[in-house]
Amino acid sequence: MNDLIVDSCVVVKLVLAEPDSEQTYQLFQSVRGAGGRLFVLDVALAEAANAVWKQHHRGLLDSSDAIRFLGYLLAAPVDIQASHHLMSAAFDIAVKYDRSVYDALFVALADDLQLTGVTADEPLWKAVNKDFPNIVLLRHWKP
Repeated sequence: MNDLIVDSCVVVKLVLAEPDSEQTYQLFQSVRGAGGRLFVLDVALAEAANAVWKQHHRGLLDSSDAIRFLGYLLAAPVDIQASHHLMSAAFDIAVKYDRSVYDALFVALADDLQLTGVTADEPLWKAVNKDFPNIVLLRHWKP
């Protein structure tokens, strides 16, 4: 199957120029080109929008650029998944691995859908990789 789950930090790299943004573009093109879907959690869009806001708040983006990047985010070719049904599993993961519930929701979704999850969050990857080998670090992802 060509479907993948991407977390919010990967989605941010799609709309803001950051390290590994080029890898993110390749990931999206490869998956979509092969007829696959890219899943994100509903909360990932809020997290990514907050990253755009932070850039604006810090004076790194003017208002028009921030609004344009938000538009790119809202138009991203992703399938949005609800997070509420994953909350209990995510909370257990958060407690066990000392991660935020936001991060644990991503792991719980990958586990629930039995798909590869791609993250750029190295501390998260290091914490859960042993028990969740389907979580892959963006820079290690290969098509």
